[in-house]
Amino acid sequence: MKSKWEPGTRVRVKSSVSDGTAGLTGIIERVNYAQTEEATSVLLDHPEAGFQTLGAFFRDDELEAA
Repeated sequence: MKSKWEPGTRVRVKSSVSDGTAGLTGIIERVNYAQTEEATSVLLDHPEAGFQTLGAFFRDDELEAA
Protein backbone atom coordinates (compact mmCIF):
# COMPACT_ATOMS: atom_id res chain seq x y z
CA MET A 1 0.00 0.00 0.00
CA LYS A 2 1.37 3.42 -0.94
CA SER A 3 2.08 6.01 1.73
CA LYS A 4 -0.61 8.61 2.35
CA TRP A 5 2.05 11.34 2.58
CA GLU A 6 3.52 13.41 -0.23
CA PRO A 7 7.09 14.75 -0.36
CA GLY A 8 7.24 18.25 1.09
CA THR A 9 4.34 17.72 3.53
CA ARG A 10 4.92 19.13 7.02
CA VAL A 11 4.35 16.47 9.71
CA ARG A 12 4.69 15.88 13.46
CA VAL A 13 5.79 12.63 15.09
CA LYS A 14 2.91 11.27 17.20
CA SER A 15 3.29 11.19 20.99
CA SER A 16 2.95 7.39 20.97
CA VAL A 17 6.41 7.01 19.36
CA SER A 18 8.83 6.06 22.15
CA ASP A 19 12.23 6.56 20.49
CA GLY A 20 12.72 10.17 21.63
CA THR A 21 11.35 11.78 18.46
CA ALA A 22 7.74 12.21 19.71
CA GLY A 23 6.48 15.74 19.12
CA LEU A 24 9.23 16.72 16.69
CA THR A 25 8.18 18.28 13.40
CA GLY A 26 9.71 17.95 9.98
CA ILE A 27 9.15 17.61 6.26
CA ILE A 28 8.54 14.43 4.29
CA GLU A 29 11.61 13.82 2.15
CA ARG A 30 10.68 10.58 0.40
CA VAL A 31 7.78 8.14 0.57
CA ASN A 32 7.62 4.41 -0.02
CA TYR A 33 5.18 1.63 0.80
CA ALA A 34 4.98 2.55 4.45
CA GLN A 35 2.00 0.99 6.20
CA THR A 36 3.87 -1.93 7.75
CA GLU A 37 7.46 -0.74 8.01
CA GLU A 38 9.45 2.43 8.70
CA ALA A 39 9.77 3.48 5.07
CA THR A 40 8.75 7.17 4.96
CA SER A 41 11.82 9.40 5.18
CA VAL A 42 11.37 12.56 7.24
CA LEU A 43 13.81 15.44 7.73
CA LEU A 44 13.12 16.43 11.35
CA ASP A 45 13.74 19.98 12.57
CA HIS A 46 16.15 19.66 15.47
CA PRO A 47 18.22 22.84 15.97
CA GLU A 48 18.50 22.22 19.74
CA ALA A 49 20.90 19.37 19.02
CA GLY A 50 23.26 21.62 17.06
CA PHE A 51 22.17 20.70 13.55
CA GLN A 52 19.36 21.87 11.31
CA THR A 53 17.76 18.56 10.31
CA LEU A 54 17.85 14.94 11.36
CA GLY A 55 16.84 12.24 8.90
CA ALA A 56 14.62 9.46 10.22
CA PHE A 57 12.24 6.81 8.90
CA PHE A 58 8.67 6.26 10.15
CA ARG A 59 5.55 4.25 9.43
CA ASP A 60 2.57 6.28 8.21
CA ASP A 61 0.66 5.71 11.45
CA GLU A 62 3.50 7.29 13.46
CA LEU A 63 3.03 10.68 11.75
CA GLU A 64 0.32 13.34 11.77
CA ALA A 65 -0.15 16.62 9.90
CA ALA A 66 1.62 19.52 11.59
